[in-house]
Amino acid sequence: MKVHCDIRFTNSTQGAYLSGQQLTGHVQIKLTEPKKFNEITLRIVGYSNVQWSQKRGQGRRRRTVYYTAKRDHLSSMKVLVGSQANGHTTELPAGEHIYEFACELPAHLPTSFEGSYGHCRYTAQVVMDRPWKFNLTYKVGFTVVQPRDLNLHAPSIRLPTRMEDARAFCCGFWRTKPLYVRVTVPFTGYVPGQAIPLTIVLNNQSARLIEGVNMKLLQEITYHAEYPSSRTRREVHTIVKHIGDGVAGEAQKQYEQRLVVPTVIPTCGETNLISVAYRLHITVHVQGCGSDPVLEIPLTIGTIPLMFQEPVATTVTLPAETSVAEAGFNFGNASGPLPSTSGLVREQTLPPEYLPPPTYEEAMNAAAVVITDDTDTNAIGTKPYVPLYPSYNFNDIQWPPLPPTTSQPPLPPKHGCGSGQSCPTDCKCACASGGCKEKSGGCCGK
Repeated sequence: MKVHCDIRFTNSTQGAYLSGQQLTGHVQIKLTEPKKFNEITLRIVGYSNVQWSQKRGQGRRRRTVYYTAKRDHLSSMKVLVGSQANGHTTELPAGEHIYEFACELPAHLPTSFEGSYGHCRYTAQVVMDRPWKFNLTYKVGFTVVQPRDLNLHAPSIRLPTRMEDARAFCCGFWRTKPLYVRVTVPFTGYVPGQAIPLTIVLNNQSARLIEGVNMKLLQEITYHAEYPSSRTRREVHTIVKHIGDGVAGEAQKQYEQRLVVPTVIPTCGETNLISVAYRLHITVHVQGCGSDPVLEIPLTIGTIPLMFQEPVATTVTLPAETSVAEAGFNFGNASGPLPSTSGLVREQTLPPEYLPPPTYEEAMNAAAVVITDDTDTNAIGTKPYVPLYPSYNFNDIQWPPLPPTTSQPPLPPKHGCGSGQSCPTDCKCACASGGCKEKSGGCCGK
């Protein structure tokens, strides 16, 4: 190849930027012999594009409808080599030629994304206009991330969230005792690299066997088409999955699990053609017929984690841990409010100024995409492109501090009496707060 071209970003070795930052770099052109050019330009563009097809109609009227939409976000051009004043071509001598450039990225740019039915993509392309020949092109992609500071969101994402379910199962004319499920997370805002602490309580009063608890972090992508009519298409991906142990019939269990958020695109796109949302999805698999309890908790994935400004030296005395038998459920009744994180302080937790800086990692399960298209005639090269998203390393610290635990109302009793034992069936006894009490006769407790 007699012409070699390369684009390098000087203020980001990985080519990843936050919207609102300045992008700088240089174009390197190497020639093995003198070449004439009408013009050499650098074009920096960003756009979102969605497209999919669906079959419509029946029989002879059956047809394929293509739903599309495109939205431009960024367009900048710089002339690196122009024609001479008299309109003649410019001849570059053999050797290396360096051209610097800079571009201000608007603050409203949406985050880069590559999906099944669309993408939000940013590229820098060199176009070499040659006299009486096809243009030569060289293109590279770079990543733009729209900052999402979790500390600027509604205060509700700092508060613990609890989801509960009570389920009874029917077998013919028989109805089992209920299964109670409770899932709690200490807050609902996280960043990639951070662990989501889950607390799951199972109180299985039925005789059914709980085969396992399926915990997933789901990513829901919504594509918005505008032509020939407004239409949306959704796809859901499981990005983290864990299967917890089951519970035998008439048994209780409480366990904790941590799901680490992988390197994924932050929650985004409320006003863009592509939107991404996240939620926890908990399924309790129960043996036999009947529907399995399903609980979901929406989450927000950001780029800056939640922070607490309290000094690290103060210590908070936490309530004693509650056992499974003491943890409670309240269905339909207003229980006390979930604990607030205001005023929370924990020992051995680093203050905000020691927050580890993020690194930019390749998107989870992402494959390099081809960013050239039909307009790139005589492309002399390109680089494989994969979006990069910020991720944190929280291996050595707990960030942010977990909220203190609080005692919950007691669980529904395992049997008919508060003592945990059922009354003898052949005696005249009744249930009371202390267990079996005599109605008549003297057989209770024997």
